[in-house]
Amino acid sequence: MAPPTPAVPVGGPVDVLVSTFNSARDLDECLREARRLLPVHRLIVVDHRSTDGTRAIAERWGAEVHEETVGLGFSRTLALSLAGTPWVVFLDSDVLLRSPRFFAEACRLAQLPGVGAIVGMSVGHTFRYGLPFGLTMVPLAWARSVEIPPSVNARETYFFQQALRRDRRRVAYVPDAMEHRSMFRGHKPEWEGANTRLVAGWSLPQLGYALVVILLIHMNSRKPKNVLYTPLAYAKFLRGFLNPDRWRVLDRRTEPVLPG
Repeated sequence: MAPPTPAVPVGGPVDVLVSTFNSARDLDECLREARRLLPVHRLIVVDHRSTDGTRAIAERWGAEVHEETVGLGFSRTLALSLAGTPWVVFLDSDVLLRSPRFFAEACRLAQLPGVGAIVGMSVGHTFRYGLPFGLTMVPLAWARSVEIPPSVNARETYFFQQALRRDRRRVAYVPDAMEHRSMFRGHKPEWEGANTRLVAGWSLPQLGYALVVILLIHMNSRKPKNVLYTPLAYAKFLRGFLNPDRWRVLDRRTEPVLPG
């Protein structure tokens, strides 16, 4: 049996951790909704030296802004080192909170036996998968025990998933919690494939897991054309997996983005 997870009082303060890079398009609404719907203790933003108005927006919402130039893995670790509440919320800069009950429900789930992380799902999504960090609450002490290579640029959640398996903990989900406005389109499958290879190596289980996740993401869209696109998306993922040096980085200054 998994050890009990520390209880968190419903409504208690929580540090919110946001990693940013050229996030000005959605960051204002992201932080506004975080302030409105979460009991924020500290809003900690770690920025990868953005070249747009990201820093000014974050400061306008009272965030503590810290700069880094290493990668997403370093950003997550730095944010965790600065946090101080028993549980913390990872919030992506292109995620908009939509449910006023997310935090209360996350606290309830956090106190169930064996729960080690709570994920807020997108509005209207039915199929649950993995440990996306768009909106995720985790216990701080446990999260600090997870070792993430500093230069990782994606799939840092792989290391948290491995730690959950090690500690025999599971992920719980809060439905209809948020809206995810993806910042990347273009070569995102190749980017995901490249970074999966970099963090997990030649892993057949991770290749199978990626196929399932891609399929569930497309099924959540409820659009038949997206489901039919799954084989092509997976082929692109494999292209990145087989050539990680070519596809490991996407730059928001050059990649096309989805319309707001």
